[in-house]
Amino acid sequence: MGLFGDNSSRPAIYTLTVIRKSRSFCALILTAGAIWWSMSAASAAERWVRAGLTSNSPVWGIKGGLQFALHPGGFTRGVGGPRGLIRIGYPTLTNGSYDLINFLAVEPAVKGRKGLSELEKSSIDGRQGKMFWAGEMGTGTNVDLVAGEISSPAPGVEQLSVTIAVERFTNGAHVRLKLAQRSDAPDELRVTVEAQPDSKPIESCVITATMGNKARARIIQLRDGPISCLELYPDYRGRDFAPHRFFHLSQLSRTASGDVLVPMMTDEEYPSVVQPFGRPHFWDYRGAKVTQYWRKPAPGVSENLTCAVNGRFVYWGSRQPIPGGISFENFELREPFQSGQTVIFGVTQRNWRGLIPELKR
Repeated sequence: MGLFGDNSSRPAIYTLTVIRKSRSFCALILTAGAIWWSMSAASAAERWVRAGLTSNSPVWGIKGGLQFALHPGGFTRGVGGPRGLIRIGYPTLTNGSYDLINFLAVEPAVKGRKGLSELEKSSIDGRQGKMFWAGEMGTGTNVDLVAGEISSPAPGVEQLSVTIAVERFTNGAHVRLKLAQRSDAPDELRVTVEAQPDSKPIESCVITATMGNKARARIIQLRDGPISCLELYPDYRGRDFAPHRFFHLSQLSRTASGDVLVPMMTDEEYPSVVQPFGRPHFWDYRGAKVTQYWRKPAPGVSENLTCAVNGRFVYWGSRQPIPGGISFENFELREPFQSGQTVIFGVTQRNWRGLIPELKR
């Protein structure tokens, strides 16, 4: 008989039972966690395109929404266009297939001298176009298959984030881009620009959509109504870029939450029926019409923000007049540089009125 009489063994038995139940409960939690993680991973795999995981090409984005790519990945045949650009694709073709919609170039200014990511020669291989790499550090090639990171910025929302290292510009500017896309905003790409520690002081860093001509975009929507490229350049017939036109903050549309939002679109009902060169060509717009837009989140809006556009009467690299007349080419928001500044580029098949349900007056 033990010190506690006949009940001496019961505490030990009870404790053992608790331990066994505790272990079972922990195992249940671990099993549930594993199932949740597996389901979450499956959800991410089903929802996202990620270089190196779901694609053998440097392409990222949400399935059925906007996608983006780096050279040599893209949404056309071959290498997808010039280097030194972010390629923007959208499912405008039959059966949800993707086509190239636009390019985004990086243009930092130092002491009044503008860098041009698409046109400058690389100091690494001497070819035209600065190198872009996925990840914090470049490796000397721009085919790095970095998947990016999936996070949850809000309940039920996933976000894909990809850091893009950009080769140092001739003017001394050195930046990196942080690209992000949310599952609750599948038509938008958030672009954040940060100065690298070794960069010379940057005055501005424009992210410009360079290829409005492909969609023959002629209309931008301002606060007081639409304005046409044909109105801005009624007599221009040159082969170069028509001069920039600028629209100040007071002229730009604002959402109810205070975001600046500037839509751009074609004035043609069925742009895909036109074949400008009379044969299949890079400049063909092959799918459903879309609205492209820049959005500037309200917290970053300053009085110095402007929208800038230019135009072309003939397609870049050719003497072929653009059917229907001059159309916008570069389309951008401009502002003094602050490291960490953000703009959002969007593509949607909705009419622009669906983007701005309530204007701030």
